[in-house]
Amino acid sequence: MPDAEPPGVDASYNHVYPEFLSQSALLSSGKILSGVRVDQLLLPPGETPEYTLDEFVLTINLGSGFQVERILDKNSQSGFMFTGAVALCPMHVPQAIRWDRNAHILLLHLEPELLNRNAVELLDTDQFELIPHLIMQDALIHQIGVRLKTQLQINGASSRLYAESAATFLAVHLLQTYSTRTFSVQEYEGGLPQQKLKQAIAYIQEHLAQELSLNAIADDLGMSRYYFCRQFKQSVGLSPHQYVIQQRVERAKQLLKRGGMSLSEVAITCGFTHQSHLHRHFKRLTGVTPRTFINLH
Repeated sequence: MPDAEPPGVDASYNHVYPEFLSQSALLSSGKILSGVRVDQLLLPPGETPEYTLDEFVLTINLGSGFQVERILDKNSQSGFMFTGAVALCPMHVPQAIRWDRNAHILLLHLEPELLNRNAVELLDTDQFELIPHLIMQDALIHQIGVRLKTQLQINGASSRLYAESAATFLAVHLLQTYSTRTFSVQEYEGGLPQQKLKQAIAYIQEHLAQELSLNAIADDLGMSRYYFCRQFKQSVGLSPHQYVIQQRVERAKQLLKRGGMSLSEVAITCGFTHQSHLHRHFKRLTGVTPRTFINLH
């Protein structure tokens, strides 16, 4: 599907057919989030002119099924895009798409650098080609896409650590599953070595008030992002994103007990983007609101 350009999107936002889709975006990150750009669109029946993409695009059907036809490099493909179906559109290949009824879709635009970086880190090569698919069932892509959409709805563009983790797992999955080459990614059991785990936790604690980056943590440990995420979760039972949220709430509890700061000051000091962000995660993890916690202590 082509790209949409709703109001407020960066001027650099690549688009193919803006006059048709300008009012179709229900949700848009408006920019690349750690290698992935997210758009949620509701499209009336229609078709696109021929266009090419400067990035890989995954289309996830969130709504009812519809009939779709794609002309890809002058070859015609057609089928029924069932609810939850996924399509993989390649880069630099002329294509045009037609669909016969309302389409509620999620687009994940993947920066080439995202896949190149993971291919080099894990496979020691940047030579790969992804096989295009018009319609396929892929529960992992669907899950990652829906969770990215949910994070965008709740936290806007501030979920950098989550987005980086999701983008990394998505890139590795695509390389393993849809590449023309056979790749085998080595897996390690048992979690991070104790020294690496201490180093990661120390880095997180030191930078808790800042916007933490998966890239920065993994680089500090001298590890690939993928292996860091996998082994960190094996070690602590939480993903890096979940662990950071938990630690921010723990620090907020300490500051609230100490007193002398407003809730908004506590939120910012602990690395939350705003007071309501603190409120939501604090209540989810403790069962009470920050204000109730203050009254209890």
